[in-house]
Amino acid sequence: MVAIGKVLLVARREIQLLSRSRATLGAAVLLGAVAWLPVILLPLHRGSLGIASFTEVLPLQIALEAVILALLALLAGAELFAGELEDGSLAPILTLPISRRACFAGKCLGRATTLGAVYFAAFASAGLAVVMTQGDTGWKGWAAVGGAGLLISLSAGAIGAVLGCAGRGRVRAFGAALVTWIVLVFALDALLLTLVVALAPPPPVSIGEHGHSEIATPRTATPIHDPHAHEVEAEGPPSGSLSGQLMALSPVSLFRLTCLAASPELRPRLALAIPGGTGAGLWTTVIAGWLIWLLAPLAVGFRRFLRVNLS
Repeated sequence: MVAIGKVLLVARREIQLLSRSRATLGAAVLLGAVAWLPVILLPLHRGSLGIASFTEVLPLQIALEAVILALLALLAGAELFAGELEDGSLAPILTLPISRRACFAGKCLGRATTLGAVYFAAFASAGLAVVMTQGDTGWKGWAAVGGAGLLISLSAGAIGAVLGCAGRGRVRAFGAALVTWIVLVFALDALLLTLVVALAPPPPVSIGEHGHSEIATPRTATPIHDPHAHEVEAEGPPSGSLSGQLMALSPVSLFRLTCLAASPELRPRLALAIPGGTGAGLWTTVIAGWLIWLLAPLAVGFRRFLRVNLS
């Protein structure tokens, strides 16, 4: 109980510092842009003024969140410890009866709470505007994309915290965060998507492609009671599960996979790309992937924070 109280004390300090910081205002503006731009830009693209529906904004929403949220969270996580380690303002806290473990947990909790509240306010306001003007059709898919966006923000923030725990200053931490963002969002994500496309089965042959011969060819019906019918259908490599596991290797690809799996409007597209792997096994991969991307960076960052020189 004493340890939890110390964690909450450090978290409260972090929230108070962020509430007076201009960086928090900048983050709120960026998050507001991510939430509101798809809703406003799509009607402008059609040559009209107004608010787009939930179903219309999903593709653009996913594209914006994958790029902007990852960058914002990486920078916020890198600054979490790099700033106070550079100016020495973190050392006085540890002179109090507060362990490094409580300090690390409290600062992570405080920053995640603040940015999560700003994130929720931005997306809740945009969602409320859509409901009031266009109705609630497609709100489940939009909520799924918003929830996945929060997960990628937390995981990218944890990765940024690892970069900031090295104690090399803000500039180097921000530079490392930018390089990491380029690797995750562009290089690794493109590589994984290429592999998933390569593993996807070829599209079915359209009816009528072979002309009159296709109609004239006699076909025999497969008996329902034939025990070998299901065996033939089950043949082939389990490309669905492998594709899902490949997408879980990057938080950006995992974000897209979560959006497609959780959105009722987008789930049919996922079934085409990953046939046979969209059931319980896919959700096991998604949940395990997010747990790894959230907890593994925090564990590495905590070990770095225990060894960093605060003097």
